[in-house]
Amino acid sequence: MHDTDAQREQTTTPTVATLQARADAYARREEERFFRGMRRELTEHRMLASALRTDLDAYEERVDRVPDAERARVAEGQGPAFEELRRLERRIRRTHRRASELSARINTRFTAAQLRAARMFDRSDEKAAVYWGALRQATSGRVAPQPPALRRTGWLSSRGTAVDPLHPAPGDDLSVRTAGRVPAAYDDRDPRRTDAQA
Repeated sequence: MHDTDAQREQTTTPTVATLQARADAYARREEERFFRGMRRELTEHRMLASALRTDLDAYEERVDRVPDAERARVAEGQGPAFEELRRLERRIRRTHRRASELSARINTRFTAAQLRAARMFDRSDEKAAVYWGALRQATSGRVAPQPPALRRTGWLSSRGTAVDPLHPAPGDDLSVRTAGRVPAAYDDRDPRRTDAQA
């Protein structure tokens, strides 16, 4: 504490530690409220993502199984194979559209929670600065010029959106998937992921 060398690692005080703890607790409460309020949407989004992967795999498999003799008819939009592929394609587009709607709703609520948590950290930063100024004055400048920075840890302080980790499936035209590019694999080990096991 009695070190004016700004290059040295800053030492915290009980007051700054309290401000940090309060801000962290507020961010945790916002995260819990987000998950509690969006539980149904997150579950549906996870189920839709799973159904979309299954349908895309079925689409690819069905395209591979089209006999050479029928490929010309499928290209012309005729035959039972074409009708089956078209039904699958419609279902994929419908699922993808619903998943996009849910993503927008989830991200809206996530952004609101993120902003509330950020405001709490900003207010805590201001309180720490006022406190540190008074402490410097009381100690005749024997403390570092700047207060210890509050850490903004946690899911709500990360960059991106709530559904970024989902690696959404390709767009409505199916051209990306049918060209052989498959969406990234899902990792259910992170409990904060919106597609993790409930």
